[in-house]
Amino acid sequence: MSSIDATSTATMTAATGKGDARRTAIVRAAREICLEKGFSKITVSDIAARVCMTRSLFYHYFPDKDAVADAVLDDVVGEILSRLEAWNEAREVGNIDKALDDMVHLIRALIANEGPFSARMIHEGNAELYIRFIDRIADRIADLLERTVVRDFEQRHGLPIENVHETFFTLIVGLISLIRSHPNITDATLKSLIAQTLHLTDYIHRA
Repeated sequence: MSSIDATSTATMTAATGKGDARRTAIVRAAREICLEKGFSKITVSDIAARVCMTRSLFYHYFPDKDAVADAVLDDVVGEILSRLEAWNEAREVGNIDKALDDMVHLIRALIANEGPFSARMIHEGNAELYIRFIDRIADRIADLLERTVVRDFEQRHGLPIENVHETFFTLIVGLISLIRSHPNITDATLKSLIAQTLHLTDYIHRA
């Protein structure tokens, strides 16, 4: 590679890195403003001002406010998935009873951690965005569980359910709705519901 080519590559890499940093800054700013006053009241000017850039520069990274909203959803979902991946790395393979307990705690933690974000969307009348958010969470969690926990279970016991992804998607959406509307529901009841839905009742106390 010539010195000119090397310089061009370095320049492009630096530009890309700077662009990624600016894009991340826009997403984080939009997320902060959403928590302050909701997506429906956010303007491109608000976001641009928060990250100290012009509106024209903003449009270099996102075509409109809706695209930023989608990126914010992905940012929140990504954080949730990171926690689930960490749990998967540390879980005791084969201990179904503990895995069910962990799932109950993880779902409760998920709701607690993203609660202010969801509450703001609901309060500001962003029902469509909230539904997209929950659907995206459920889809990504179902995908992760299908690739990890379900695969391990299948290798040991076979699969007691059909339509795995769809079953987990429905279960996760249902649990989120149930806990939000009935926050005093016990962990034991939630664990029982998960076990019944996934046909795991006979495996709960097995080593």
